[in-house]
Amino acid sequence: MDKTSTPIVVGLLFFLRCLVPLVVMLGISYVLRRLGYIKEPPSRPPNGQYENGGKSNENSNDEGLAHGNA
Repeated sequence: MDKTSTPIVVGLLFFLRCLVPLVVMLGISYVLRRLGYIKEPPSRPPNGQYENGGKSNENSNDEGLAHGNA
């Protein structure tokens, strides 16, 4: 058996193989965000103000529910 294949070295190499790409991806994402290529998503509208002109669809009888007055 090779001396370099001890469990400690294998575990260290495993963590390096996982952590190095993660750090690289996070670094690239950070740089792109700082340069302005990645922008924060717009905030969601408050509850009840969706794309219906501000009307809420919650508990509405206009939707034609199957268990109502059918």
